Amino acid sequence: MGRYKSILKAESDARRLPYTVDIPIPGHGLGKRMDEMTDWLLTHAKCEWAEHGRLVDHQHVARYYFESPWDARAFEKRFVD
Repeated sequence: MGRYKSILKAESDARRLPYTVDIPIPGHGLGKRMDEMTDWLLTHAKCEWAEHGRLVDHQHVARYYFESPWDARAFEKRFVD
């Protein structure tokens, strides 16, 4: 039941927060980088945001959803190589 609820939440966030940034997850995970991303969001993001894990083309990603294109672009510039 819990997994189904998380799928519904991800779908709801995708409708409400149209701007997305995908962060590829390496085999060893994100580690401290995840803390850096969360700290950045709490400090810099001016809009609502959410994060959900996804599988895109056989690659695990952390997909970040943003209400604002400016916050999405700044986040992407900072964390996507």
